[in-house]
Amino acid sequence: MRFLTFAQAIKSPLWRLLPLLSLAACQQLPPPLDPLIGDTGQPLSEIAQRADVKTYDLSLEIFPDKKAIKGSGRTEFLLLEDSAQVELKLDSRFDIEQIRVNDQAAQFQRQGGILTIELGKTFHPGERVTVDVYYSGKPHIALNAPWTGGTVWKQTDNGQPWIATAVQGEGCDLFWPCKDHFTDKADSMRIRLTVPKGLSAVTNGVLQGITPVGEDKTQFDWLLSVPASDYNIALNIGPYRRIQQTYTSINGAQVPIEFWALDENAEKAQQLIDNDLLQQIEFFERQLGPYPWGDQKLGFVETPHLGMEHQTINAYGKKYKRDDYGFDWLLQHELAHEWFGNLITHEKLNDAWLHEGFGLYMQPAYSLDHFGSAAYNHSMYKSYLGLMNCKPIVLEGDITSEQAFNSDIYGKGGWTLHTLRWLIGDKLFWQATRELLYGTDNTTSLTYPITPRYRNTQDFIGIVNKLTGEDYQWLFDMYLKQAELPELVQQTQRQEQGQEQGQGQSITLSWKTPDELPFPMPVPVSVNGQLQVYQPVDGTITIAASADDHVVIDPEMKVLRYLPIIGLCDENTEKRKKR
Repeated sequence: MRFLTFAQAIKSPLWRLLPLLSLAACQQLPPPLDPLIGDTGQPLSEIAQRADVKTYDLSLEIFPDKKAIKGSGRTEFLLLEDSAQVELKLDSRFDIEQIRVNDQAAQFQRQGGILTIELGKTFHPGERVTVDVYYSGKPHIALNAPWTGGTVWKQTDNGQPWIATAVQGEGCDLFWPCKDHFTDKADSMRIRLTVPKGLSAVTNGVLQGITPVGEDKTQFDWLLSVPASDYNIALNIGPYRRIQQTYTSINGAQVPIEFWALDENAEKAQQLIDNDLLQQIEFFERQLGPYPWGDQKLGFVETPHLGMEHQTINAYGKKYKRDDYGFDWLLQHELAHEWFGNLITHEKLNDAWLHEGFGLYMQPAYSLDHFGSAAYNHSMYKSYLGLMNCKPIVLEGDITSEQAFNSDIYGKGGWTLHTLRWLIGDKLFWQATRELLYGTDNTTSLTYPITPRYRNTQDFIGIVNKLTGEDYQWLFDMYLKQAELPELVQQTQRQEQGQEQGQGQSITLSWKTPDELPFPMPVPVSVNGQLQVYQPVDGTITIAASADDHVVIDPEMKVLRYLPIIGLCDENTEKRKKR
């Protein structure tokens, strides 16, 4: 697989579908998901909008031999409007034994994966109601996690159960009853997991206790006491060894590190912490601010799938292999999402590039910080070669998660940040990024808990404009809202400059843009190795040079633009189909 970064590769629609062709040939596929259940973050119904989720409490027993689960999910709602009903979602393949409202048996309707629960009376704004759903069954098996999500049932090399969930695109309702919408994060969540003796059950938050259940089972009790998107909640079961240590955050707090590794890989995991993770967290905190969840844990767990940004317990399945880039890119990418995705969350799916564009860009930014410009340029160039230029990054209207996560939100999003950083300078770029994340540039003094926030594209543009004193709406309109890249048109004219000066040349540069959108982007130009940045005047740049001068336009590729080294949309799509 070429390096698109983990995020680019796994979330492009074609990469999701290709592995299913061989899978379908060798085994029977599970029943398809209900379209609504299989696509998280869709518009909330009128009933769902009437209540806000305050807490979740999930208690499950996992049966590895049956690939089944059984338990209950409690949701505490705060009513925002008068309502005699609340709504949850749960995959219709589960059997529901009963639903209780405030500990009383309740009536409910089930349409596919949507549960409409009767409260027994009308509740009013400010009142709270608790709903318990008791259920059991076999959760949807991930066809190719994390590309196409669900539950992964595997075995370790020595035959022990190794289980994980990954449901970013599909949503939490694949294995527990939830609201399944990124705009309604619970304030906290308790998760109790009962597993066969000898296995560990690892999830989000802080481990509260481990309790034997009978002679052959163990319950792991976890509490996540910060808001998290529903899809971030993950089950991880296996014969793990818990590796623990702490680091001192930039704000002075002692932050716990936990890496739950398969027992045979514990030494490799420790080396990954010592030789990579600690250096990565220092970079993130220096450039951005304190790790957001320092009062919980900085957590990773070894998984039978590649990886996913599960808040406080990121999935890691890269097998500890070092990259050509001098660091573990998967570890770095998922860690980046603790800021971009978890600390800030897109206000709408349309703004998903704030997760993935920044998430991608943090890898080359780290390369530049640690290894210099050659490593940075190498990463950016490889990313550029993967651009599709088929759809805008920021789409209009209601969209599905599949539409939101088109591959260009990673590469083109990262390249937008690359050009912006060059244009406004390092200081303002990182300042704008910190304000996007924390609402302030003074991040070193922040103490836990740190408040997460929702952000949209216009928020970031507003921050950039405020800090620079300039209006950069034109840059974001071009790069984020157009499928095509701007093209720099070059015309060269030979000129006679007199007998002593000889022949000269006049080079004229102008921007060709979709729908002739304004794009006053300056252009760096090298003449005989001397670099100068030219500002457009009335839409053009004119460079006077002698015939012998060596002129290179944008020699370090600072400006995102179309170059013939990549194709247009149709050509790029055809190339990807053939891979």
